[in-house]
Amino acid sequence: MDKHLERRLMLQGIATAALAGSMPSVFAQATLPGKLTSIRSTARSWLWSPEDYSFQARFFEKSGLVAELAATNRGVNQDALLSGAADILLGAPTQNMRVQIRKQPVKMICGFVNKFASNIVVKKTIADKAAVTEASAVLAKAAILKGLKIGTTGAGGGPDQLTRYVMNLAKINPDREAQLVPVQGGPSAMIAAFERGQIDGFCLSSPTSDVAVSKFGGAYLFNMVNNPPPDLVDYLYISASVTEKTIKDKPRELVAYCRGIALALKAIHGDRAAFRKWAREYFKDLDDALFERAFANNAAMYMKTPVPTRGQFQRNVEFLDAELKLLNQPGIPGSFRFDDAWDLSFVEKAMAGI
Repeated sequence: MDKHLERRLMLQGIATAALAGSMPSVFAQATLPGKLTSIRSTARSWLWSPEDYSFQARFFEKSGLVAELAATNRGVNQDALLSGAADILLGAPTQNMRVQIRKQPVKMICGFVNKFASNIVVKKTIADKAAVTEASAVLAKAAILKGLKIGTTGAGGGPDQLTRYVMNLAKINPDREAQLVPVQGGPSAMIAAFERGQIDGFCLSSPTSDVAVSKFGGAYLFNMVNNPPPDLVDYLYISASVTEKTIKDKPRELVAYCRGIALALKAIHGDRAAFRKWAREYFKDLDDALFERAFANNAAMYMKTPVPTRGQFQRNVEFLDAELKLLNQPGIPGSFRFDDAWDLSFVEKAMAGI
Protein backbone atom coordinates (compact mmCIF):
# COMPACT_ATOMS: atom_id res chain seq x y z
CA MET A 1 0.00 0.00 0.00
CA ASP A 2 1.36 3.40 -1.00
CA LYS A 3 2.40 5.22 2.18
CA HIS A 4 1.45 8.57 0.70
CA LEU A 5 -2.05 7.27 -0.02
CA GLU A 6 -2.33 5.99 3.53
CA ARG A 7 -1.45 9.44 4.83
CA ARG A 8 -3.97 11.00 2.47
CA LEU A 9 -6.68 8.85 3.98
CA MET A 10 -6.04 9.99 7.54
CA LEU A 11 -7.45 13.17 8.98
CA GLN A 12 -4.61 15.45 9.99
CA GLY A 13 -4.92 16.46 13.60
CA ILE A 14 -7.25 13.66 14.68
CA ALA A 15 -5.60 10.72 16.41
CA THR A 16 -6.82 7.16 16.01
CA ALA A 17 -7.67 6.18 19.55
CA ALA A 18 -7.33 2.73 21.05
CA LEU A 19 -10.35 2.22 23.24
CA ALA A 20 -8.52 0.14 25.80
CA GLY A 21 -7.09 3.27 27.39
CA SER A 22 -8.28 6.76 28.06
CA MET A 23 -9.47 8.87 25.14
CA PRO A 24 -6.75 11.33 24.11
CA SER A 25 -7.23 15.05 23.96
CA VAL A 26 -6.95 15.27 20.20
CA PHE A 27 -7.87 18.91 19.77
CA ALA A 28 -6.91 21.42 22.44
CA GLN A 29 -9.17 24.43 22.79
CA ALA A 30 -9.12 27.40 25.09
CA THR A 31 -10.47 26.75 28.56
CA LEU A 32 -14.23 26.84 28.32
CA PRO A 33 -17.04 25.80 30.67
CA GLY A 34 -17.98 22.33 29.51
CA LYS A 35 -16.25 19.49 27.67
CA LEU A 36 -17.39 16.48 25.65
CA THR A 37 -15.46 13.70 23.93
CA SER A 38 -16.68 12.31 20.62
CA ILE A 39 -15.70 9.22 18.62
CA ARG A 40 -16.39 7.96 15.14
CA SER A 41 -15.36 4.85 13.23
CA THR A 42 -12.83 6.46 10.86
CA ALA A 43 -10.61 9.47 11.22
CA ARG A 44 -11.65 11.37 8.14
CA SER A 45 -14.79 11.18 6.03
CA TRP A 46 -17.34 13.51 4.51
CA LEU A 47 -19.77 11.85 6.93
CA TRP A 48 -18.14 13.54 9.92
CA SER A 49 -17.61 16.93 8.25
CA PRO A 50 -20.30 18.82 10.20
CA GLU A 51 -18.53 17.96 13.46
CA ASP A 52 -15.06 18.75 12.12
CA TYR A 53 -16.27 21.94 10.43
CA SER A 54 -17.88 23.02 13.69
CA PHE A 55 -14.63 22.39 15.50
CA GLN A 56 -12.36 24.17 13.07
CA ALA A 57 -14.75 27.08 12.47
CA ARG A 58 -15.00 27.37 16.27
CA PHE A 59 -18.77 26.91 16.36
CA PHE A 60 -18.42 24.58 19.35
CA GLU A 61 -16.27 27.15 21.12
CA LYS A 62 -18.80 29.89 20.37
CA SER A 63 -21.47 27.63 21.85
CA GLY A 64 -19.46 27.23 25.06
CA LEU A 65 -17.97 23.80 24.56
CA VAL A 66 -14.58 22.11 24.53
CA ALA A 67 -14.75 19.28 21.97
CA GLU A 68 -12.32 16.37 21.87
CA LEU A 69 -12.54 14.16 18.76
CA ALA A 70 -11.07 10.73 18.02
CA ALA A 71 -11.52 7.73 15.74
CA THR A 72 -11.45 3.97 16.39
CA ASN A 73 -11.10 2.32 12.94
CA ARG A 74 -13.88 -0.07 13.96
CA GLY A 75 -17.23 -0.21 12.21
CA VAL A 76 -19.47 -0.44 15.28
CA ASN A 77 -18.68 1.38 18.52
CA GLN A 78 -21.76 1.24 20.73
CA ASP A 79 -19.77 -0.75 23.29
CA ALA A 80 -17.31 2.13 23.57
CA LEU A 81 -20.15 4.55 24.19
CA LEU A 82 -21.76 2.32 26.81
CA SER A 83 -18.44 1.79 28.57
CA GLY A 84 -17.94 5.54 29.01
CA ALA A 85 -14.94 5.77 26.64
CA ALA A 86 -16.62 8.80 25.05
CA ASP A 87 -19.61 11.03 25.64
CA ILE A 88 -20.85 11.12 22.05
CA LEU A 89 -20.78 8.53 19.28
CA LEU A 90 -21.26 9.35 15.61
CA GLY A 91 -22.75 6.61 13.48
CA ALA A 92 -25.83 5.09 11.91
CA PRO A 93 -29.15 5.38 13.79
CA THR A 94 -29.85 1.71 13.13
CA GLN A 95 -26.71 0.76 15.07
CA ASN A 96 -28.14 2.58 18.08
CA MET A 97 -31.56 1.08 17.56
CA ARG A 98 -30.04 -2.40 17.74
CA VAL A 99 -28.96 -1.73 21.32
CA GLN A 100 -32.02 0.35 22.20
CA ILE A 101 -34.43 -2.51 21.49
CA ARG A 102 -32.31 -4.54 23.90
CA LYS A 103 -33.06 -1.92 26.57
CA GLN A 104 -29.57 -0.41 26.61
CA PRO A 105 -29.53 3.19 27.95
CA VAL A 106 -28.72 5.01 24.69
CA LYS A 107 -30.49 7.96 23.05
CA MET A 108 -29.86 9.84 19.82
CA ILE A 109 -29.80 13.63 20.14
CA CYS A 110 -29.22 15.09 16.65
CA GLY A 111 -28.68 14.19 13.01
CA PHE A 112 -26.02 15.06 10.42
CA VAL A 113 -26.64 13.29 7.12
CA ASN A 114 -29.91 12.33 5.42
CA LYS A 115 -28.41 10.23 2.63
CA PHE A 116 -27.28 6.63 3.06
CA ALA A 117 -23.82 7.80 2.12
CA SER A 118 -21.88 4.56 2.12
CA ASN A 119 -21.19 3.86 -1.53
CA ILE A 120 -20.85 0.51 -3.29
CA VAL A 121 -17.84 0.21 -5.60
CA VAL A 122 -16.83 -2.81 -7.67
CA LYS A 123 -13.99 -3.55 -10.07
CA LYS A 124 -14.74 -1.78 -13.34
CA THR A 125 -13.94 -4.95 -15.24
CA ILE A 126 -16.80 -6.68 -13.45
CA ALA A 127 -19.26 -3.86 -14.18
CA ASP A 128 -18.15 -3.68 -17.82
CA LYS A 129 -18.57 -7.42 -18.31
CA ALA A 130 -22.13 -7.15 -17.02
CA ALA A 131 -22.76 -4.03 -19.15
CA VAL A 132 -23.76 -2.14 -16.02
CA THR A 133 -23.00 1.46 -15.08
CA GLU A 134 -23.96 3.70 -12.20
CA ALA A 135 -26.90 4.92 -14.33
CA SER A 136 -28.32 1.41 -14.84
CA ALA A 137 -31.53 0.23 -13.20
CA VAL A 138 -31.32 -0.60 -9.50
CA LEU A 139 -32.08 -4.31 -9.93
CA ALA A 140 -29.59 -4.68 -12.79
CA LYS A 141 -26.85 -3.17 -10.63
CA ALA A 142 -27.76 -5.24 -7.58
CA ALA A 143 -27.73 -8.47 -9.59
CA ILE A 144 -24.01 -8.29 -10.44
CA LEU A 145 -23.11 -8.63 -6.74
CA LYS A 146 -23.94 -12.34 -6.87
CA GLY A 147 -20.81 -14.38 -6.23
CA LEU A 148 -18.63 -11.38 -5.37
CA LYS A 149 -16.47 -10.72 -2.33
CA ILE A 150 -17.56 -7.33 -0.97
CA GLY A 151 -15.67 -5.57 1.81
CA THR A 152 -17.58 -3.94 4.64
CA THR A 153 -16.68 -2.60 8.07
CA GLY A 154 -18.23 -5.62 9.78
CA ALA A 155 -21.58 -7.04 10.83
CA GLY A 156 -24.05 -4.46 12.07
CA GLY A 157 -22.27 -1.50 10.48
CA GLY A 158 -23.91 0.75 7.92
CA PRO A 159 -21.89 -0.60 4.96
CA ASP A 160 -22.79 -4.18 5.86
CA GLN A 161 -26.45 -3.20 6.19
CA LEU A 162 -26.55 -1.45 2.83
CA THR A 163 -24.81 -4.30 1.04
CA ARG A 164 -27.29 -6.80 2.44
CA TYR A 165 -30.19 -4.51 1.52
CA VAL A 166 -29.03 -4.15 -2.09
CA MET A 167 -28.37 -7.88 -2.46
CA ASN A 168 -31.82 -8.65 -1.13
CA LEU A 169 -33.35 -6.43 -3.83
CA ALA A 170 -31.93 -8.88 -6.37
CA LYS A 171 -32.90 -11.93 -4.25
CA ILE A 172 -29.25 -12.68 -3.49
CA ASN A 173 -28.54 -14.41 -0.20
CA PRO A 174 -25.43 -12.55 1.07
CA ASP A 175 -24.40 -15.46 3.29
CA ARG A 176 -24.68 -18.16 0.62
CA GLU A 177 -24.46 -16.52 -2.80
CA ALA A 178 -21.84 -13.87 -2.07
CA GLN A 179 -19.21 -13.16 0.55
CA LEU A 180 -19.22 -10.13 2.85
CA VAL A 181 -15.66 -9.58 4.04
CA PRO A 182 -15.10 -7.56 7.23
CA VAL A 183 -12.13 -5.24 6.69
CA GLN A 184 -10.78 -3.57 9.81
CA GLY A 185 -8.23 -0.77 9.84
CA GLY A 186 -10.12 2.05 8.17
CA PRO A 187 -10.01 3.42 4.62
CA SER A 188 -6.39 2.55 3.89
CA ALA A 189 -7.02 -1.11 4.74
CA MET A 190 -10.08 -1.21 2.49
CA ILE A 191 -8.18 0.29 -0.43
CA ALA A 192 -5.30 -2.14 0.13
CA ALA A 193 -7.66 -5.14 0.08
CA PHE A 194 -9.28 -3.81 -3.11
CA GLU A 195 -5.95 -3.11 -4.80
CA ARG A 196 -4.59 -6.58 -3.98
CA GLY A 197 -7.70 -8.38 -5.24
CA GLN A 198 -8.66 -9.72 -1.84
CA ILE A 199 -12.13 -8.25 -2.44
CA ASP A 200 -14.05 -7.56 -5.66
CA GLY A 201 -15.62 -4.42 -4.30
CA PHE A 202 -16.57 -2.70 -1.10
CA CYS A 203 -19.07 -0.46 0.60
CA LEU A 204 -17.67 2.65 2.30
CA SER A 205 -18.09 6.40 2.23
CA SER A 206 -16.18 9.04 0.29
CA PRO A 207 -13.34 9.84 -0.19
CA THR A 208 -12.38 6.15 -0.02
CA SER A 209 -14.87 5.23 -2.73
CA ASP A 210 -13.64 8.11 -4.91
CA VAL A 211 -10.02 6.99 -4.47
CA ALA A 212 -10.94 3.48 -5.59
CA VAL A 213 -12.69 4.77 -8.70
CA SER A 214 -10.02 7.30 -9.64
CA LYS A 215 -6.85 5.38 -8.75
CA PHE A 216 -7.50 1.66 -8.45
CA GLY A 217 -9.78 0.51 -11.26
CA GLY A 218 -13.07 0.78 -9.43
CA ALA A 219 -16.49 1.82 -10.71
CA TYR A 220 -19.42 3.20 -8.79
CA LEU A 221 -22.27 0.74 -8.61
CA PHE A 222 -24.32 2.76 -6.11
CA ASN A 223 -23.46 6.40 -5.44
CA MET A 224 -25.82 6.85 -2.55
CA VAL A 225 -25.84 10.65 -2.42
CA ASN A 226 -26.48 11.39 -6.08
CA ASN A 227 -28.32 8.28 -7.23
CA PRO A 228 -29.79 6.23 -4.36
CA PRO A 229 -32.55 3.63 -4.67
CA PRO A 230 -35.93 5.39 -4.39
CA ASP A 231 -36.66 4.11 -0.88
CA LEU A 232 -33.43 5.65 0.45
CA VAL A 233 -33.73 9.19 -0.96
CA ASP A 234 -34.36 10.73 2.48
CA TYR A 235 -32.67 8.31 4.84
CA LEU A 236 -31.15 9.44 8.12
CA TYR A 237 -27.70 7.88 8.08
CA ILE A 238 -25.50 9.69 10.60
CA SER A 239 -26.60 10.77 14.05
CA ALA A 240 -25.02 11.60 17.38
CA SER A 241 -25.88 9.32 20.29
CA VAL A 242 -25.23 9.48 24.02
CA THR A 243 -25.93 7.42 27.11
CA GLU A 244 -28.65 8.29 29.58
CA LYS A 245 -25.90 8.94 32.12
CA THR A 246 -24.45 11.68 29.92
CA ILE A 247 -27.94 13.09 29.45
CA LYS A 248 -28.24 13.32 33.23
CA ASP A 249 -24.72 14.56 33.93
CA LYS A 250 -24.04 16.94 31.02
CA PRO A 251 -27.28 18.48 29.73
CA ARG A 252 -25.78 21.94 29.16
CA GLU A 253 -22.86 20.51 27.23
CA LEU A 254 -25.22 18.50 25.02
CA VAL A 255 -27.18 21.65 24.16
CA ALA A 256 -23.88 23.34 23.27
CA TYR A 257 -22.86 20.38 21.12
CA CYS A 258 -26.15 20.39 19.22
CA ARG A 259 -25.86 24.15 18.73
CA GLY A 260 -22.36 23.73 17.30
CA ILE A 261 -23.66 21.15 14.82
CA ALA A 262 -26.65 23.34 13.94
CA LEU A 263 -24.36 26.29 13.23
CA ALA A 264 -22.12 24.10 11.07
CA LEU A 265 -25.05 22.80 9.02
CA LYS A 266 -26.38 26.32 8.57
CA ALA A 267 -22.96 27.46 7.39
CA ILE A 268 -22.59 24.51 5.01
CA HIS A 269 -25.85 25.37 3.28
CA GLY A 270 -25.61 29.14 3.64
CA ASP A 271 -22.10 29.65 2.29
CA ARG A 272 -21.15 26.74 0.05
CA ALA A 273 -18.03 28.55 -1.17
CA ALA A 274 -16.66 28.84 2.38
CA PHE A 275 -17.44 25.18 3.05
CA ARG A 276 -15.75 24.18 -0.18
CA LYS A 277 -12.65 26.18 0.80
CA TRP A 278 -12.59 24.46 4.18
CA ALA A 279 -13.08 21.04 2.58
CA ARG A 280 -10.23 21.68 0.13
CA GLU A 281 -7.90 22.17 3.11
CA TYR A 282 -9.48 19.32 5.08
CA PHE A 283 -8.81 16.94 2.17
CA LYS A 284 -5.68 18.75 1.03
CA ASP A 285 -3.81 15.55 0.16
CA LEU A 286 -6.38 14.67 -2.49
CA ASP A 287 -5.38 15.85 -5.94
CA ASP A 288 -7.58 18.49 -7.54
CA ALA A 289 -9.51 16.15 -9.84
CA LEU A 290 -10.21 13.71 -7.02
CA PHE A 291 -11.31 16.49 -4.69
CA GLU A 292 -13.71 17.87 -7.29
CA ARG A 293 -15.23 14.41 -7.74
CA ALA A 294 -15.57 13.96 -3.99
CA PHE A 295 -17.09 17.39 -3.40
CA ALA A 296 -19.65 16.84 -6.15
CA ASN A 297 -20.49 13.44 -4.69
CA ASN A 298 -20.96 14.62 -1.11
CA ALA A 299 -21.90 18.27 -0.75
CA ALA A 300 -25.63 17.57 -0.99
CA MET A 301 -25.91 14.97 1.77
CA TYR A 302 -26.12 17.19 4.85
CA MET A 303 -29.30 18.01 6.72
CA LYS A 304 -30.32 21.66 6.79
CA THR A 305 -30.90 21.39 10.53
CA PRO A 306 -29.89 18.62 12.95
CA VAL A 307 -33.53 17.91 13.88
CA PRO A 308 -34.66 14.47 12.66
CA THR A 309 -38.17 13.77 11.40
CA ARG A 310 -40.56 11.01 12.36
CA GLY A 311 -40.60 9.95 8.72
CA GLN A 312 -36.83 9.39 8.83
CA PHE A 313 -37.24 7.39 12.02
CA GLN A 314 -39.86 5.21 10.37
CA ARG A 315 -37.57 4.50 7.41
CA ASN A 316 -34.80 3.53 9.86
CA VAL A 317 -37.23 1.18 11.60
CA GLU A 318 -38.32 -0.43 8.34
CA PHE A 319 -34.75 -0.83 7.12
CA LEU A 320 -33.50 -2.41 10.34
CA ASP A 321 -36.59 -4.59 10.73
CA ALA A 322 -36.11 -6.03 7.25
CA GLU A 323 -32.42 -6.68 7.91
CA LEU A 324 -33.05 -8.44 11.23
CA LYS A 325 -35.65 -10.71 9.65
CA LEU A 326 -33.28 -11.57 6.80
CA LEU A 327 -30.81 -12.67 9.49
CA ASN A 328 -33.53 -14.80 11.11
CA GLN A 329 -33.52 -12.55 14.16
CA PRO A 330 -36.56 -11.03 15.90
CA GLY A 331 -37.72 -7.84 14.21
CA ILE A 332 -38.29 -4.42 15.76
CA PRO A 333 -40.86 -4.66 18.60
CA GLY A 334 -44.15 -3.00 17.72
CA SER A 335 -43.89 -0.99 20.93
CA PHE A 336 -40.65 0.74 19.84
CA ARG A 337 -41.44 4.41 19.26
CA PHE A 338 -39.71 7.63 18.23
CA ASP A 339 -39.30 8.75 21.84
CA ASP A 340 -37.59 5.46 22.69
CA ALA A 341 -34.89 6.25 20.13
CA TRP A 342 -34.59 10.03 20.36
CA ASP A 343 -34.30 12.77 22.97
CA LEU A 344 -34.85 16.02 21.09
CA SER A 345 -34.79 18.28 24.13
CA PHE A 346 -31.16 19.33 23.58
CA VAL A 347 -31.37 20.02 19.86
CA GLU A 348 -34.62 21.92 20.27
CA LYS A 349 -33.02 24.20 22.86
CA ALA A 350 -29.95 24.53 20.64
CA MET A 351 -32.04 25.69 17.68
CA ALA A 352 -33.45 28.66 19.58
CA GLY A 353 -32.29 31.85 17.87
CA ILE A 354 -30.52 30.11 14.97
